[in-house]
Amino acid sequence: MKFNDEQTGLIGLAIGAAVIGLVSERKAINRDNIIQEIERQGRSRGDGVEDEVFLQAAELVRKGV
Repeated sequence: MKFNDEQTGLIGLAIGAAVIGLVSERKAINRDNIIQEIERQGRSRGDGVEDEVFLQAAELVRKGV
């Protein structure tokens, strides 16, 4: 995957938002929970462009890259 600076920033924000969501729900912070939270937020906030960002964020966390 090759990303531009803006896309990289949005992916970082999606991952950060997922971690904050887990902390606020007092859930364990682990790879599976982060992926589930990213996907959940992507479904609830996605508008087409954001959908792709959330999918890419989940894929990066899934791969561990």
